[in-house]
Amino acid sequence: MKNALQAASGAFSEFLQHQFRDWDLSPSESDVALFAIKGSSIAEIARMRGTKDSTIKAQLNAIYRKAGVTGRPQLISFFIDEMVDGIAPTA
Repeated sequence: MKNALQAASGAFSEFLQHQFRDWDLSPSESDVALFAIKGSSIAEIARMRGTKDSTIKAQLNAIYRKAGVTGRPQLISFFIDEMVDGIAPTA
């Protein structure tokens, strides 16, 4: 099971990077997007990146615009939808 999770994690990471390239995110935007998807707050992202909250907010707005979403929930939903696409309900 551990190997399967590692393989899935690697495949998901590759998918994230591919999608970030398709959206033409800068390296900084890609980092911020990943932290946002992982659930980090704006303040946490700013602290980890050594920048101001306002910079992170501006980067998030650019990410949402490039991704064609309105905010973090839609950004996360985009990736969840991709992961579960094709999985049929069991009930």
